[in-house]
Amino acid sequence: MAELPTGYALRPPRDDDVEAIAALVQAHDIADFGEPDFTEADLHDDWMRPRFDRTVDAWVVGGPTGRTVGYAWVWESQPDREFEADAYVQPEYEGRGLGGRLLDLIETRAREVAADRPMTLGVFASSVNVEKRNLLERRGFAPGRSMLRMRIDLNRRPEDAVEPPVGFTVTPLTAASIDAVRSVFADAFGAHGRFNPHRMQEWLDSRFAHPAFEPELCRVAWRDGAAVGAVIVFDVGETGYTSSVAVRPDVRRLGLGPALVRAAFAALRDRGQMRVVVSLDAEAEAGLQAMYEAAGMRVHERHDLFAKSL
Repeated sequence: MAELPTGYALRPPRDDDVEAIAALVQAHDIADFGEPDFTEADLHDDWMRPRFDRTVDAWVVGGPTGRTVGYAWVWESQPDREFEADAYVQPEYEGRGLGGRLLDLIETRAREVAADRPMTLGVFASSVNVEKRNLLERRGFAPGRSMLRMRIDLNRRPEDAVEPPVGFTVTPLTAASIDAVRSVFADAFGAHGRFNPHRMQEWLDSRFAHPAFEPELCRVAWRDGAAVGAVIVFDVGETGYTSSVAVRPDVRRLGLGPALVRAAFAALRDRGQMRVVVSLDAEAEAGLQAMYEAAGMRVHERHDLFAKSL
C-alpha cells in the first residue's frame, strides 16, 4: 500500500466526525454539481447498514492541522456478489496521493472479507469528475451501470391533479400498513436483478429506519382493502426525496404510479418542500424515468459505477 504523506493520520471514524465527514462529501457535491446532495442523516443511515462495521470498514484521514481531509468506506452490498465503496478527498487536498491510499484500503478490506468468494468491487464516480474516473480506470475499474439523480422545483410548476384511477384510493402511510407496503415492494421488485427476498427486506428496513424517513409524507395505494402501490418519501432540510415507487405487476399501466408520485409532491408542497429529488437505475428502471419526466422531473446528475473483479 502507498504511505500517507508526512503529517497525515488514518483512523476509523467516530461519532464526533459526523459533521466533518458530511461537509467533506458535500464539498465533492458542490465541486461536481454546484450544490450539496448529502446530509448527516445520510451518513448515519450508511453506518446502520447490515454487514457494515465502521471500525474496520471505514477510514478518516486527518490533515496536518487536524482537519478531516479524507473519508472512505466499503460495504458488502450484495451478499456473496458485490461490494460497494467510495472515497472522498477535500478538493484542495487532491493530487497528494490520498485518493490512491484510500482505494488501497478499500480493495484490501474487500479482498479480506471476500476471502475465496468470486465477487466484484464497485465505486461510483459522477459524470463530471474526470480525475476520479481516470484514477479508477488506472486501477482496473471499468464503467458499468449508471444512477440518475432527477429533480423538480415545485415552485415553478402548477398544482397537478393527484386523483388515483377509478377504484383506487391513496392514503398516507401508517404503522398499521407498513407490513402491507413491504409486501407491495417485494411483489413489485421481485424480478429486479439486484434484489432477492432477504435483500429486499434489508433494503426496506434501512428505508424505514432512515433518520429522514417521514411516514406522513409517504403514500399507499389501495384497491378493495389491499395495498397495491406505495411511494417512500424522506424530508431532508430543504429537499424532499422520493426513495422509490412500487406498483404491483397486476395493476400497472393504469396510471397508479403517476398518481402516487403526484400525491407525494402535493404532500411535500403542503409541508413547504419545493425541491424534490429521486435517484434511480438508468437501465433497470427506464419506465420510472419516463414516469418522473412526465411529472416534470429532469435529470440533474449521473453517477456511473466503476467495477472490477476481485
